[in-house]
Amino acid sequence: MALVSVVIPCHNYGHFLRDAIESALAQTHPEIELIVVDYDSTDDTNRIVAEYPQATYLRRASGTYGAARNEGLAASVGEFVLFLDADDKLVPDAIESSLACLQSQPECAFAYGHFGPFDTSGPADYRRGGSPGCLHEADPYSWMLRRNSALRGSGAVLYRRELVDAVGGYAADLVTAEDIDLNMRLARSHPICCNDRIMLEQRIQVSTVSVSRRWRVGLASSVAAQRRQRAFVAEHPRYRADYRDGLRAARSYWGSHLIEETITLVAAGSYQNAAANLLALARWHPAGLLDLFRQIIRRAELRLRRA
Repeated sequence: MALVSVVIPCHNYGHFLRDAIESALAQTHPEIELIVVDYDSTDDTNRIVAEYPQATYLRRASGTYGAARNEGLAASVGEFVLFLDADDKLVPDAIESSLACLQSQPECAFAYGHFGPFDTSGPADYRRGGSPGCLHEADPYSWMLRRNSALRGSGAVLYRRELVDAVGGYAADLVTAEDIDLNMRLARSHPICCNDRIMLEQRIQVSTVSVSRRWRVGLASSVAAQRRQRAFVAEHPRYRADYRDGLRAARSYWGSHLIEETITLVAAGSYQNAAANLLALARWHPAGLLDLFRQIIRRAELRLRRA
């Protein structure tokens, strides 16, 4: 029977960690290796992991999710691997059902399933208007490149470990969007398969990261992940339009939020944070600076008309 490694990176999420660990240990697939990578937590993460003798505990200095996942991957021995966020939960047959997909289709690099959002009151509505289904496109790489999307986030994907190793694992220098980068690198050279069922319960919570920093980091990482496809696209010109569309998608989504936040900061007199946002726009979305100034002028004109 195949051994599956479940790697849980955790940074100050001890208050959620028991749910994640217990969901991994409650899998209907019996051969589970569990590794928790604690990167510089200041809470009781280490004590919580100690409650579970089945779990291997690794401690590392602060770093990115990608670096923490790579450390867990290097310590694991499973033929297949799943990276579970510390605030999410697997459904009981998540690994068994996804493993069946990969074992029936040995050419596939990973199997992706669906997820059901939840919050403190129970199941919640999907934030973007409906639960995603299977991808019905012949070329998943083209779809991911065009949308600047990982297709599924961590926890809803079961990877064939040897192929993750072969492409070098996660990009440790990306603060976010490391799953976009990894999944695109895998999908451009290997097929993938869909486990057409709920795998993951994904927690919805209020972020503790400052709003400005969240949009800045998202813009920088998503654009950087897209740009890493340039060399491959240059060798395969049929993907040029997809690449351009994905770059626009990343800049449009993250940039529009960053522009709106910058206008709010300027109005509130928070010029230091506003300046940091301007620098991020200048580097990752230069056209966004023009959009920003147009919006400022437009809003000023509206105020004058109302005066």
